[in-house]
Amino acid sequence: MKRILLLLSALAALTACGGRSARTACSSEAAQVAETIATANTAGIYAGTLPAADCPGIAVELTLRGDGSYKRRADYLERDTTFEESGRYTIEGELLTLRPDAGEPEGRYRIEAGRLRMLDTAGRAIEGPLAECYILTRKTE
Repeated sequence: MKRILLLLSALAALTACGGRSARTACSSEAAQVAETIATANTAGIYAGTLPAADCPGIAVELTLRGDGSYKRRADYLERDTTFEESGRYTIEGELLTLRPDAGEPEGRYRIEAGRLRMLDTAGRAIEGPLAECYILTRKTE
């Protein structure tokens, strides 16, 4: 139901744009509506186990909320170590950017069908034999 309302809002915003002077305001409004739709479609819980150098892996759970906030939990397997962070996220096209509240480095993921692919610090997909291990899959509720 939310998706239908968001799509109708986007349609209304786009059809409300009439003259040339309104185009700039409308394109800005349309971009905001598109980001709202992307956020609503991407919101959910994603999980996976990432490779680690000194333990069997890092179990990660990333919760993306519809209001643009997130929570990320990382549990180091066979260790008594857990990290949690929270902050805001943005979506631009297929790029999801996590902006932690605590001033830690940003995280980037490429949005794919039902999953998020972790990107390196330059925003590129991780390559090599472990490339498919850097994916968080959307949990069904």
